[in-house]
Amino acid sequence: MMPQTRPGRDIRRGRALTARAPTLSGIGFFCGLFLLLVAAPGLAAPSYGQTPTPSPQDIPRLAQQADADLHSNKPADAAAIYRAILDAVPDNIAARSNLGLAYYLQGRYSQASDEFHTVLQHSPNLWNIVALCGLAEARSGQDANAIRHLTAAFDQVHDPSLRMAAGTQLYSLLMGTGDLERAAQVVAKLEQLDPTNVDVLYAAHQVYSLLADHAFQSMAQVGPDSARMYELQGDELAQVGDIHGAILAYRHVIVLSPHLSGVHFALGEALSASRSPADQAQAEDEYRLALADDPQDERADCRLGMIEMKQAHIPVALGYFQSALRLQPGDPEANKDLGIALTLSGSNQEAAVYLNRAVQADPSDESAWYHLSLAERSIGDLQAAKHDMDEFLRVKARKDDLAHNYRNLMNAAAPSAGKDRSAPRAASSPAAPGEP
Repeated sequence: MMPQTRPGRDIRRGRALTARAPTLSGIGFFCGLFLLLVAAPGLAAPSYGQTPTPSPQDIPRLAQQADADLHSNKPADAAAIYRAILDAVPDNIAARSNLGLAYYLQGRYSQASDEFHTVLQHSPNLWNIVALCGLAEARSGQDANAIRHLTAAFDQVHDPSLRMAAGTQLYSLLMGTGDLERAAQVVAKLEQLDPTNVDVLYAAHQVYSLLADHAFQSMAQVGPDSARMYELQGDELAQVGDIHGAILAYRHVIVLSPHLSGVHFALGEALSASRSPADQAQAEDEYRLALADDPQDERADCRLGMIEMKQAHIPVALGYFQSALRLQPGDPEANKDLGIALTLSGSNQEAAVYLNRAVQADPSDESAWYHLSLAERSIGDLQAAKHDMDEFLRVKARKDDLAHNYRNLMNAAAPSAGKDRSAPRAASSPAAPGEP
């Protein structure tokens, strides 16, 4: 029986599935949130302690004073005035909403949620208030109510700051309950809202890793000796750079299930990534078996085309790449490979078309930028060639920096190992002729 752990990863036995995840952001957004709830602030006012019940004609002036206090980060003064206004006019929704916000800013979360509840009884579709109510409930330990309100408000709130705050708090609560599927859905929307937020990216890695661990544990329980379990083991080993181990795992899969979907391609990838010439020589057979099992596998077409291109069999390579594009016209790899093969056959004008499609589909592929620049230079478009060579250098430098930073991180994490640890080396296709 295979080991019941994943390479380099602690399954954590479900502990992390129920531990409350940290809230991803603070409440700095409240500086601007005030303007979502009230009209523009009025004149500044002196501090208030106990404010007498005002007469009706005094309410507009006092509301302006309270609004100014709240906007000036004096929530206690503002709360005293709002309470006085509500003594005179209990159904003043604006005053009650802002009193809830003033309480929140003071850390009086239970009182804040009470005020927001009262507002929502009269106007249940005030989504900013629904979100604030959920945030206040989360801070006061009312998790079930908080999840209900934050779930309702998350897709309805338009202000990016409040939506981010509602989403991150909802994510934390869902992680705390172990609802990984819903947490993953929330974090995917947060990534769309702010793709460069490192806290959100960390949260995405956290929940997706736990989902993967959960699936691994389930497979280990229901099918510990299954072909898929060994295939998963091979995938993990390939990801962390243990190519020899991955090859052994994939070969065992083939013994158990010779035509299991994807396994011949996976073994071909591992063999191609091996440093052994004998292993590399066997990759072609695995790609052919992959294509025999699944004639729609455009990736196998591309790999076979690359092998033929390395052997200078350009017409045969062109046939494989064209077949891949018939199956998947938008595949950036197939477009790039066909473009490279066309440049080797001297068809640079046509090659530039496919290489342009490749960089549009995947701007992070530095190889596609490099070969596009060469093709454009060959047809005399020097300005475009310079632009694309600059893109190649920029993307390559960024990837080199990422690899350098990763190595530094690994070395810092394991100082006692006494040796340099490289970034995980995933299985990859053979380099094209002239590849940078």
